[in-house]
Amino acid sequence: MAEFKDERHRTPEILAHVPLKAVVAEFLDPLDTGLGKSFGYLLWRETLTAISDQSGAGVIVAEAPPEERLVDMLRRDYHKAALRIARHQRARMALWGAVEVDAGEIFVNTYLSVLTEQAQGDLRFALDKRLRGRPSARERLSAGVDDSVTLEAPISRTRFNFSMQTRSLRTLFKRPVITKRPVVIRAGSSKESSVLGRTSPDQVLQAVDMVGGWFKVRLDDGGTGFISAGIDSALTLPPRTVLANRENINLRAGPGTDHERLRRTDLKGSYPVLDMRYRPGKGLWYRLDIDGRPGWVAAFLVKPRFSVPAVHFLAGLYRYYAGRYDDAASEFQRFIADSGRSANNANLATAYQLLGASRLLSNPANAGYAAFSRAVELTPYDPDAYLLRGVAAFGTRQTRAGLKDLDRALVLDKQYRPARSLARSVRTIAHRRDDVFMEQLTNLPTYKRDVDRVFKKHDLQRSLRRTFDLER
Repeated sequence: MAEFKDERHRTPEILAHVPLKAVVAEFLDPLDTGLGKSFGYLLWRETLTAISDQSGAGVIVAEAPPEERLVDMLRRDYHKAALRIARHQRARMALWGAVEVDAGEIFVNTYLSVLTEQAQGDLRFALDKRLRGRPSARERLSAGVDDSVTLEAPISRTRFNFSMQTRSLRTLFKRPVITKRPVVIRAGSSKESSVLGRTSPDQVLQAVDMVGGWFKVRLDDGGTGFISAGIDSALTLPPRTVLANRENINLRAGPGTDHERLRRTDLKGSYPVLDMRYRPGKGLWYRLDIDGRPGWVAAFLVKPRFSVPAVHFLAGLYRYYAGRYDDAASEFQRFIADSGRSANNANLATAYQLLGASRLLSNPANAGYAAFSRAVELTPYDPDAYLLRGVAAFGTRQTRAGLKDLDRALVLDKQYRPARSLARSVRTIAHRRDDVFMEQLTNLPTYKRDVDRVFKKHDLQRSLRRTFDLER
């Protein structure tokens, strides 16, 4: 995209009909190895795979203009260019980074921004509108419920600098690539290279490397060729491996329950992916190498693993925005597991907050509250961490714990607007008694005195009267 070179340029919006989009930008490559372009395309393809079952979602790849080297643009503000592209494309998220190579290892720094302009990317955890078991809007209206009273807190972190990841160049790009339609195979990594042939639909090729924006693939005659990794190639990129912890699983001869059952086996650990297929009515299936004996398993039985944890975090955001909270929780949990001890505390805390919110919104009875507590442990200086855990406490009828967290947030920042807004909603529910659903959910009317003590301690009563006078 020319916006990398000229900030006055504006590329027309792509996928204008898609409501939920992210931009994956070419990675910076200071040594000009070509891996910046390769890694950008790899993560773009992996993100496409990660959200392939989600309607209304898309991913855009942004690269430097043709014949331009991103390394020559380092004097310009690269991350601002990436964000500018994302805004122009009306995307909610932007992923980019930088790569360096040494002794056969690639070192990857990955960055993610959640755009909040024009309310495109605001993340919140709210009880009254989302928690399962709450009445519908029509039921609330017929009951005379005031929907302006909300118990919510922001998940306010919008920029993530993920911990450096080290990967082996020898294995990073080795994976199956599936051509959905005929794709040209060339002798070199450019459109000017001679044509070696074309693939057939649904053909599986084994990639052995990447050169710039091209996959280097092994051919049937033992030689190698190149296929474009860009938007001009109809490719599907399965994950390199999947994780499983299942017992007595059916392995099939093909992708679907209508294929012969080969055997039953336990799946414990990590397995290389040989092929991937989606069939209408049969769902997504993986062909796995299980101790040298391939077989097909349903995708819901395993968890895909992508090249860097940032892809899982990005996929989790897609799921969260779409209200697919079970799937979101799986992605955030995978991010936490893959990030390890080197992860930044603030990044991990946000992942735990999103994990907790996803778990509570999908099933209020499960252990989402514990994830919010872990976020507090990681960032005890952050009022948002206490507010989010407080909302979770109210939603699980731990009312005293919720009031304690609200108090702590106000101690950290007495003028913090989300904390004051939550305090106002809490007091309204405790005293006004015109929302039977919220009263039953939070049990706040039983704790009116405790609510009033928080108000008095932080001198909130006077500001509440002033707010009511303005509303009159």
